[in-house]
Amino acid sequence: MIYRVVLTPRADADLRAAYRYIRKEAPRAARDWIRRARLSIRTLSQHPERCSTAPESASLERPIRELLFGSGNRGTYRVLFLVLQEKGSVYVLHVRHGSMLPLEPDEQQLQYP
Repeated sequence: MIYRVVLTPRADADLRAAYRYIRKEAPRAARDWIRRARLSIRTLSQHPERCSTAPESASLERPIRELLFGSGNRGTYRVLFLVLQEKGSVYVLHVRHGSMLPLEPDEQQLQYP
C-alpha cells in the first residue's frame, strides 16, 4: 500500500526552524540537510510501519512512530508521525532534534487529525 504523506504545519515549522539554525553556520550544508530531510520523510509513503514507536506513544491512545534522520556533527533528528490506515495517510506531526526530551501529551504539542 502506498500512503499519502501529509506534513502538518507544525512539522513544516519544525523543519524550517532546524534549517535556519543550521544555515547560520553552514548555508550549503543547510540546503543539503533540508533536501535530504524531505526525501527521507517522503520514504514514509512506503512501509511506514518499519519505524519504531516513539517514547511519546506510551501515554497516547494512538501509536506515534518515529523516523530517525541524520547523523554526524548535525545530529540525529526524530520525525514523529502517525499512520492512519483507514485514510491511507501518514501525518508527520513534528521534527525534533534527537537531544530534545520527548514531548509530553499534556503540552498540547501532539495534536493529530
